[in-house]
Amino acid sequence: MRTEVVHFTSKNTNKILFMKHIANGSTNEQSRNKMKKILSKAISSELTDLQKHCIVEHYLNEKTGKEIAKELGVNASTVSRHINAARKKLRNIASYYM
Repeated sequence: MRTEVVHFTSKNTNKILFMKHIANGSTNEQSRNKMKKILSKAISSELTDLQKHCIVEHYLNEKTGKEIAKELGVNASTVSRHINAARKKLRNIASYYM
C-alpha cells in the first residue's frame, strides 16, 4: 500500500477538509450548519463584549473598521485588534471540531 504525504497550503486546505467530510459520510451543508451552531455559541459565550460587537458589526452588518471605531469612539486600530483577537479565539475553538 502506497502512502501519500499531503501538505496543507492556503490553496488546498478547503479541498482537503471537504474530502475528509465526504469520507466521513457527512455533507458539506451538514458540516457548515454544525460549524455555524458551534461558532454562534462561541461568539455569545467566549468573546468579550467589544470583540462580540466588532465581529457582529464587521461580518454580519458589513461595516468597516473605521465605521465601527466611530460608533464606539475608539481608534480603528483598536477595532482591528478586537476583530483579530476574536478571530483567533474562534479559529481555536473551531479547530477542536474539525
